[in-house]
Amino acid sequence: MSRGKIVITPRPFNTKGMYFIDLLESRGYEVDYNSLNRRFLHEELLDKIEDADAIITGNDLLNEEILKESKQLKVISKYGVGLDNIDVKYANKMGIKVCKALGANSRSVAEMTILMMLSASRDFVNISNQAKNGNEERVIGQELYGKTLGILGLGAIGKKVAKIALSFEMKVIAYDPYVMQSDSELIELVSQNRLIQESDYISLHIPLTENTAGIINKSVFDRMKESAILINSARAGLVENKALYQALTEGKIRYVIEDVELKERDKAIIDLPNYSITPHAASFTVESDNNTMKIAVDNVLKVLEGGSI
Repeated sequence: MSRGKIVITPRPFNTKGMYFIDLLESRGYEVDYNSLNRRFLHEELLDKIEDADAIITGNDLLNEEILKESKQLKVISKYGVGLDNIDVKYANKMGIKVCKALGANSRSVAEMTILMMLSASRDFVNISNQAKNGNEERVIGQELYGKTLGILGLGAIGKKVAKIALSFEMKVIAYDPYVMQSDSELIELVSQNRLIQESDYISLHIPLTENTAGIINKSVFDRMKESAILINSARAGLVENKALYQALTEGKIRYVIEDVELKERDKAIIDLPNYSITPHAASFTVESDNNTMKIAVDNVLKVLEGGSI
């Protein structure tokens, strides 16, 4: 007899995480995992969640409409850390535990953030594309050494970015309303306004919530250095589309590089020469995938089998 049904929507489980599916099945659970070469459609998710005891989800929209169809859902385990695709308030109201894979991809995202900083500093995408077309024109970039990096959000990822940046001999300042004291004397906690005005690079490492949506807006761009570079490896919704386009086209900021969902940025922005984007791929490493799958599965088992998160 089955101990319950677990729905798994992230596709990496089908290609790299069969061990975890086998583990769940060996413990007596029915596992309905995504073996398609696409995300589950809205209607498919509605059908699958109806009799599910747990769901491991990636970026699938789990709003009230979908969650109210569940008859026995006990836990939503995020394959990742961002919960903006989940109606957490409604889930809590229904007694559904919501978990995230804390720390699983922090190193991968931190390394990608530094890669993005270097790429933007040296205009790497432009240089590479020119070279492929036989153009040897010299493009002058800048070093990270001696520059000021401002980190918005000093959580697990922000701290790792800071540590790597310090090895480049950058000055690191940070703003996080939930952090009263830095773990390192080399990281100076400052006001949000001071960070915006003084930073040569601003890197975003905060969740997307009602309070942080559009936190980078016209007022913020107006206070940045014109030579500043903005790195966003978090969520597109943190940066207002209209303000971003104006800042880039009016020269209020030197460069913006983001790792976000492509559908969330206007094509007019994507086509700008001082803008680069990758498809929310910062956590796509072998190590991060395995860590995230393990923690997501562990969170499900802890809830279903009476453990603590």
